[in-house]
Amino acid sequence: MASFLSSNDALEYARTAPLDEEFVEAVERLVMGAVPGGAVPDYAEDWDEAERLIARLGDQGVGVRFEFVADENGQRWHSYLDWQEPVSHEWQLTEAEEMTAAQAVTRAALVWYYQQEIAAASAQPPDGWAYFEVVERLGMARDMLARSLDDHPVLVEEAEMMARYQELLEKFNALYELANQALDQRLGAPARSTMH
Repeated sequence: MASFLSSNDALEYARTAPLDEEFVEAVERLVMGAVPGGAVPDYAEDWDEAERLIARLGDQGVGVRFEFVADENGQRWHSYLDWQEPVSHEWQLTEAEEMTAAQAVTRAALVWYYQQEIAAASAQPPDGWAYFEVVERLGMARDMLARSLDDHPVLVEEAEMMARYQELLEKFNALYELANQALDQRLGAPARSTMH
């Protein structure tokens, strides 16, 4: 198994190394979470195994898309992995291009593994803008819910439904207030209760 001096070396290996047994072993151990020592499925050559790899990526919140490319350079497959950075929650994209779809997703999987390791190590907590975004989205969702259901004839007719709806609105309002407080703290603003 290859050992690397830095995460950037590992990432370079994932991007450029041949898709040989050593590469596939790294995918099996790091992405699939398998214990070393067993038979290693060939994700790069066996589409059924590549589908298992895609399912495992999906379990980890990674979306996989493919694009077939044919141009003057020949035919090849492009694999795109969409994933959210765990601390900032920003969306990231990992890409790889190979002769077959199975090869492309095998390479992209190992590139993703090292990219998300690097991202997690250097991630910053969400900034004030991210907090504002949550406040804004909660406010929009709350307003849309109220506009679409307030005074709706079914809720007027069904007392139990109306009671649950009122509870839901109260919880939404509480969540909205909590998000506002978190935004104020993030921005260093004085709490509203201390303002005159």
